[in-house]
Amino acid sequence: MRKGEEFRKVWERVFSPYTVDNIMWLMRRYYLDGLEGCISTGKEADVYSAIAPGGERVAVKIYRIETSYFKDMAAYIEGDPRFERVKRDKRALVEMWGRKEFKNLLEASAAGVRVPEPIANRKNVLVMEFIGKGDEPAPTLHDTGPIDPEKEVRIMLEWSEKLYNASLVHADLNEFNVLVNGEELVLIDMGQAVSVKHPRAKEFLLRDLENISKYGEKNGVKVNPLEEYERITGESAG
Repeated sequence: MRKGEEFRKVWERVFSPYTVDNIMWLMRRYYLDGLEGCISTGKEADVYSAIAPGGERVAVKIYRIETSYFKDMAAYIEGDPRFERVKRDKRALVEMWGRKEFKNLLEASAAGVRVPEPIANRKNVLVMEFIGKGDEPAPTLHDTGPIDPEKEVRIMLEWSEKLYNASLVHADLNEFNVLVNGEELVLIDMGQAVSVKHPRAKEFLLRDLENISKYGEKNGVKVNPLEEYERITGESAG
């Protein structure tokens, strides 16, 4: 689907005029040339394959306004000192979520964590690197099942440590949010990631480590989440 009125007419049947306007804004600024099919659907957003003007494939994440889990999202924003001025209406919160994921991706990448490279953000629409081969999106670690469990567990623990050292906690690290791109693992869904200064950051970090431990236990790799927490933070989890 190309730029112009034809694009608007077709996509207004699927998206709200607000979302279409934001996609068109990105297209006018040459971040996008056309949207393709849906890659994945989550609680707060859908991800689409898209084409950039240079012909390269990108991913477009569209945060839904009407069906987003308002209370769940607020828990990961309120208390994060990077986002102190949060309005209580749903649209403002969803727009903040989009900006937050863009910023978290930048910070995670700078910390040496392999995430999709963020490209642009316009309110409830995020453009980022497409992870996959050709037009085929990479599957999640949950979908592929373990390939090298020891390596997978080690990388997830390294990510947790690198994020913490960069003052971030992913807050939803599990095999559903890890893409398998050939021999490379890629961490996704950074929208809920919080600053270590968030009042629940330590709770979220321990939960991430428990998720890694459960994945390891299912696949013959032993991880003690309390010991990993102490190693990463230098503090006891008790």
